[in-house]
Amino acid sequence: MAITSVGISIEPVILSVGTVVLLSLLILQVPGIVTGSRKKNIGFRLLSLGAVFYACYYIYWRYGFSLNRDALWFALPLVLAETYSILDTIFFALMMWKPAERRSPPPLSQATVDIFITTYNEPAELVKWTVEAANKILWPNKKVYILDDGNRKEFFDLAREYGCEIITRGEEWKGKPRHAKAGNVNNALLQTSGEFILILDADHLPEPYFIQRIIGYFRDERVAFVQTPQHFYNIPPGDPFGSDAPLFYGPILKGKDGWNSAFFCGTNAILRREALLELGIVEYVETSVKQGKRGLQVLNKWLRKKSNWSRISLQAYKILKSELKAVKRELKKGGPLEELYGRLLKVLKETGYFNLLPKEIVSAFDITRSKEAIPLLPISTLSVTEDMATSIKLHSRGWKSVYHPDILAQGLAPEDLKTALSQRLRWAQGTIQVLLKSNPLTVKGLTLAQRIQYFTTIYSYFSGFATLIFILSPIIFLFTGLAPVTSYSGEFLWRLIPFLLFNRIMFRYAARGTKVTRGEHYSVALFPVWIKAVVSVLSGRNPKFVVTAKERQSGRHYSAIRVQAFFILLSLASVLFCLYRIVTGGDVNHLGAGINIFWAGYNILHLFTIVRAAFYNPPADWEKPSPETIIRCRENR
Repeated sequence: MAITSVGISIEPVILSVGTVVLLSLLILQVPGIVTGSRKKNIGFRLLSLGAVFYACYYIYWRYGFSLNRDALWFALPLVLAETYSILDTIFFALMMWKPAERRSPPPLSQATVDIFITTYNEPAELVKWTVEAANKILWPNKKVYILDDGNRKEFFDLAREYGCEIITRGEEWKGKPRHAKAGNVNNALLQTSGEFILILDADHLPEPYFIQRIIGYFRDERVAFVQTPQHFYNIPPGDPFGSDAPLFYGPILKGKDGWNSAFFCGTNAILRREALLELGIVEYVETSVKQGKRGLQVLNKWLRKKSNWSRISLQAYKILKSELKAVKRELKKGGPLEELYGRLLKVLKETGYFNLLPKEIVSAFDITRSKEAIPLLPISTLSVTEDMATSIKLHSRGWKSVYHPDILAQGLAPEDLKTALSQRLRWAQGTIQVLLKSNPLTVKGLTLAQRIQYFTTIYSYFSGFATLIFILSPIIFLFTGLAPVTSYSGEFLWRLIPFLLFNRIMFRYAARGTKVTRGEHYSVALFPVWIKAVVSVLSGRNPKFVVTAKERQSGRHYSAIRVQAFFILLSLASVLFCLYRIVTGGDVNHLGAGINIFWAGYNILHLFTIVRAAFYNPPADWEKPSPETIIRCRENR
């Protein structure tokens, strides 16, 4: 059935739009018409317009004309999953609309840089190579600090050996929240003085020219941080665990950078101290005001209960009520918090109410943050992904970010599947925490583009639910013959195929020159991890920061792939069952069977990637490079 408007079929219009877009794209490839990155941008924009156009048309047709109303329990989840994917297409097109292309600016020759090497339980033998590489950075005004959160004796020896300094947690941290890596960095920030901070994980070996390449970006006084890629020197052939992320540390961050939305990724970045301290001070004041206002509300509510105020004299009650009104008036005028809250606490003690009050009221007026080891927390402690949460706050304050695409440090990736999955789970959980505690859609100060770009990253971790539906759909059809659409026919295919083709070509065009196949496989195969992350955080469980193991963990870790293995076997069984019905003359829609067999095979291909990783052993002739080898090779260049 052709969809018409005022009696005129719109299919020719749709086909014409697609043809014009493709012809325009082909013309752009003719040498000399448009060149360089501008040529690529125009090409991507044409493709993205075509992809979004066909996506919107397809989903319009799906909702309006193709739902199998006799099986809405099946049809609705599938069309909702397709809607999720189409929104993902739109977000991707927006993200890649104007990617930034960066070249190193001339360095700021007088800038002072503190190099923070963060460590918790990594062995000194590993950290010493990072310290040596940091010492070899070609920058006169630098200081190297080991931030040892484990407070180990061997690290004091290491610091003396390499002539650097060491910072550990002091007595003030005993019995207080430690905030993992964020707390470690915040502790060091208040004990150092460099204008800029280069943050390195314990296993990342910086290039000698790291600072030279990117310090010049800070000539713009509103740039808060410059992020560089994470790259790994221990990845075995084929990257079996999908540790390398060339799509993210390539086209995606370039795209976000074009919207001033590239975010801090925890390591291999230089940050401006002024921006971080401003953030810490603002966060401190805002939190104090917020908790103080809440304290005033609760105190007021508490005093309304006769059973409370009648326990003290009426005169004392009137004095306290009068003081409450005075403090509220002064707060509205911007009066000093410490003085106002101190005055209120004094009156509470003088009137005899202090010892009767619940602890939550008294602590609300404690702006010294006695529950925290230090008052200022510039690196956000809201999430186990402290980097993204910090970036949102910096951008909301009007600071800028830069993504520099050159690889300037190399580190260690997980060497077994269990560790790799644990790392990804933590990233996903932390990102969902950010949505709950610092939602970019509602945080004040962000631009519309920044809101969309941050939300796009968070949105991607909800893909596990859509993937589960896409895996189940062909299985249901092949076993039962029940279709989620009114019929599998040419009407269905000619609307679906242009959308899929444009979407695929758009993605490949944006990622050309980047190896993304492994990442595509893992984006499907990790669906149980994404679902677990969302469910665990939304159910109220707070994930803990876990340091990623730097050595291969023994065992095959079969339990980590049981869900994927189950769906592979179920998909294979459904295909064989459908083929059996066809051979034996059963009532089967052959076009529908062909589509769903292809679909099931596509799912098996992606899921099998993670199953194969569980059985992976490095080739016998492959030798993992050592940190010493990496450093010595640099010296010989």
